[in-house]
Amino acid sequence: MTSHLQILEQFLAQTLSAKLSAETLAALMEHPEIAAELLPVFDQLPFADDYVPRAIAVLFDDVTVVEWQDGQMTYQCPHVAADYQPELVEWLIDEETAYFSVQGREVINRLPAVPQLNLETLKALEENPCKPL
Repeated sequence: MTSHLQILEQFLAQTLSAKLSAETLAALMEHPEIAAELLPVFDQLPFADDYVPRAIAVLFDDVTVVEWQDGQMTYQCPHVAADYQPELVEWLIDEETAYFSVQGREVINRLPAVPQLNLETLKALEENPCKPL
């Protein structure tokens, strides 16, 4: 007998197979609950070229590592090694998923270009990575 979870996973795999390569789909389906959460995002339009975000959050493996609000870096996780390679990467722009990758494979990209950030803040991070702000 097929369980509800197996039926859901089959539905997700079938629905997403038209949107993702076989390798990306297989990597994403290792996290079926995340695949289910991302399903509605596939139908959202990209952000406009001239869109200026008020808030950006970057998550590694579902943990916030960077937050940016109104042109300023407001949080940076102090416990992330510079060479850390997360399995899951998500960018939230104004609380909406704008980018998502799994095992380095792009799943969703609603960003027409990299958002304009305060370059002085980024330069400071280059000099002192992973320091609390």
